[in-house]
Amino acid sequence: MLVRRLSGEDAAEFQALRLEGLKHHPEAFGASYEDEVALPLSLVSQRLSAGVVIGGSCDGHALDGMIGVMMGQSEKVRHIATIWGMYVRPQARGTGLSSELLKTAIAEATPSCRTIHLSVVSTNEAARRLYQRAGFVEWAVDSEALFANGSFHDEILMRLSAE
Repeated sequence: MLVRRLSGEDAAEFQALRLEGLKHHPEAFGASYEDEVALPLSLVSQRLSAGVVIGGSCDGHALDGMIGVMMGQSEKVRHIATIWGMYVRPQARGTGLSSELLKTAIAEATPSCRTIHLSVVSTNEAARRLYQRAGFVEWAVDSEALFANGSFHDEILMRLSAE
């Protein structure tokens, strides 16, 4: 298993994995497949270079999973990081890759952040259990947070105190 921070050079592989997640699980992401598929690879590369996205591979080659970490930018929220866009291909689930990605994302955020936030669609029990095992606690429900496939979906808001 290999887990590492992605760079702009990983844009094509990252975009393919992200689009797969958005297409097969539209209820789980704030972004839409239709918006993301239209992004030029150059913009995806720039975003990867500017942000923190961690990728993982079970065989050390093909990208099987990813997770993003966004640090608060303004003075008042610099102590908060947000985890976004976690997706692991079905064939890599149950291998420990999800846990490694999450652990690496937490390690990336904790030197400068006191709190890590994330949201998870209420119907994704496996993800909720993963986050709970890592110490995240549910603190609110955002009712009808997303609209996908003709239905509203609630999101569970979770947080981890890094102190």
